[in-house]
Amino acid sequence: MERTNTVVAVIDDREAGRNAVAALSGEQFAAEVFVGQEGLDRLRSDQEEGVPSVMAKMAMAFGDEVRIMKRLEAAIEAGATVVTVDVSDDQAARVATILEEYDGHDMWRLGEWSFNRIGSHGSGEG
Repeated sequence: MERTNTVVAVIDDREAGRNAVAALSGEQFAAEVFVGQEGLDRLRSDQEEGVPSVMAKMAMAFGDEVRIMKRLEAAIEAGATVVTVDVSDDQAARVATILEEYDGHDMWRLGEWSFNRIGSHGSGEG
């Protein structure tokens, strides 16, 4: 099963973030967590893989996702947890449901060249 998307969510409460990661692990999903200064540094890095890589590609192609990256950075700076999960197309909805059970919001499905808001919670954008 090829992982072609990454689901990204903000969870304001760190305990809820840890519980979400445990629930994802219980369903065989591997989550990456971005918390605190270390999380910010990793999010801002120029990695060849993962969320930073996807964001960099989209910045070159669209420019508009910079607002998503800024929201993620602001959330981490405010003490929230950003959770990312690599998924196949058919797994994104299940992962979004799990993240919402732990108050995940500002949720996006990032593909190699696309990004879409997912989940039933609002993005907080006006």
